[in-house]
Amino acid sequence: MKQDHRVRLTKMMLRDSFFDLMQEKPVGKITVKELCDKAGVNRATFYSHYTDIYALYEEIERDLAQTIMHSLSTTINGGSLEAFSKDICTIIAQNEKLCMAFFGEYSDPDMLLRIVDRFRERSIAMWNRTRPDLASSELDRFYTFMANGCLAIIRSWVQSGMKESAEDVARFIEKMADSGLAAL
Repeated sequence: MKQDHRVRLTKMMLRDSFFDLMQEKPVGKITVKELCDKAGVNRATFYSHYTDIYALYEEIERDLAQTIMHSLSTTINGGSLEAFSKDICTIIAQNEKLCMAFFGEYSDPDMLLRIVDRFRERSIAMWNRTRPDLASSELDRFYTFMANGCLAIIRSWVQSGMKESAEDVARFIEKMADSGLAAL
């Protein structure tokens, strides 16, 4: 049991240090040595958990996507865009340090798009229940529009220090989505 706790603690220290470094430079410029120095662990410890920096990055991306998907599984199936948006904003607010890194100046925009793309089918199905008269190609284009717009709104919110509440940002996203669906 102690070993499991130590492993979790070590990985948490590596992740926190990684998030700090991601705010200073692109992932490709972060070295294992500087990460280990910042986290206070030796390189052998790092390599006992990860093959390289990108393995750590991929694990964080996968964990974030799973957290979001798990949290939203009931919300999105219920069909409420307001609840869906609020859950996303709440998850982001609860993971502020991680999100500051992933929405920061040196973030990988493709990573965010990969996570967002995991919601494509479910979102289109939710909107199809609301607007069964729309063609799936229109809903697919609308998803692309909304996903990129939501990422921009959330990025701006995170980069400005999350001064507005998660509920306020979610309400704004919902208004934009409702207006967009109505325009179709």
